[in-house]
Amino acid sequence: MTDFPVLAVDLNGMAGPPGTLYRTLDQLRADHRFFWNDVAQGHWVLTRFADIREAFQTPEVFSNHSIVATDPDPAYRFLPSLTDPPVHMKFRAPLARWFSPHSVERYKPGMRESCRLIIESFVEEGEVEFLAGFADLLPAQTLTRIIDLPISDAPFFVDCANRIRGQVGARGAVSDAVQAMKDIKGYFVEVLSDRRAGPKDPTTDFLSYMLEAQVDGRPFEEEELLDTLMTLAFGSLDTTKTAMSWSTWHLAHHPDDRGRIARDPTLIPSAVEEFLRAYPVVSMARKVTRDVDFHGCPMKRGDMVLLSIQAATRDPEVFDEPDHVRLDRTPNRHIAFGASEHRCLGSHLARAELQIAMEEWHRRIPDYRIAEGAEIRARGPHLEALPLTWR
Repeated sequence: MTDFPVLAVDLNGMAGPPGTLYRTLDQLRADHRFFWNDVAQGHWVLTRFADIREAFQTPEVFSNHSIVATDPDPAYRFLPSLTDPPVHMKFRAPLARWFSPHSVERYKPGMRESCRLIIESFVEEGEVEFLAGFADLLPAQTLTRIIDLPISDAPFFVDCANRIRGQVGARGAVSDAVQAMKDIKGYFVEVLSDRRAGPKDPTTDFLSYMLEAQVDGRPFEEEELLDTLMTLAFGSLDTTKTAMSWSTWHLAHHPDDRGRIARDPTLIPSAVEEFLRAYPVVSMARKVTRDVDFHGCPMKRGDMVLLSIQAATRDPEVFDEPDHVRLDRTPNRHIAFGASEHRCLGSHLARAELQIAMEEWHRRIPDYRIAEGAEIRARGPHLEALPLTWR
């Protein structure tokens, strides 16, 4: 490979001060429209917004057979994620109504209650490690409320998500991630057995609904159900936690922005969108179905291609001053949730959760900062810790 840029950049494992990954991608985008990343088995990386959106919207070339660039033949199956049209929508359709804006409205009181109870558990102490003390717990409790599981099981999902986080496709760590996925599936095997023995109202209970739901005119097979539930569990936990941690890290470092949020909560929906744009959590990969010259990039059948959302949403060709956070940025047509029919199924839920968390946190703790002497570091798109104080 000599006719195009060949680099070796471990984007998933890149460690350094917060923002290291984003600044690196900003420079890579400025230098290269695309490049071959000679990490693991190697893969292409697209860095520009327009190219990435086009690839998302061309599934006949860019397949969802794998969505992790360093893991072209995964030992796991995310449903409906790891399917292509027209099969994808057949699996997605039964889920869509459960995660529609209308459905999300009924979850908001429970999310708000969880948020308030978690904050009250530590607010008088004047400090908290935000990731473990808040950002881990709220998404896990929200998941249990939505699926109608015991809230006491939330720590189990936290443990599994933390074992999977950053490990899928990482060299030397795949086995632990796969085992965590098996643990989640094993949990749902028991829960589904209980629902079959004692079904609940399928209009209000997700698992009872899924047991009655059909895909392409037939019931879900057991493994299809388990793969779907595992996808929902992990997808609703780690990404929400990470997005929450970046917005809070930013506000802890920028008292002017923090003050605006505390004084004017109506700014929060716009602020959430801007944090999703400025600190995108997830990038997705695709597998090339045939040899193709993609705007000068000579891709071969079977090649993996990273569609770097983390570069796209900071592209200066689309966003003015993209490295500057504007809480009221408009328009803000980011693609943090994707840009195709595979767009994140839980995007409405994630937005609601992020907004409620920001509202309740700043209602109770309007003024806070990074704990004195703390060295905050990130690995890939994840903060490793976020100790806060308001003493």
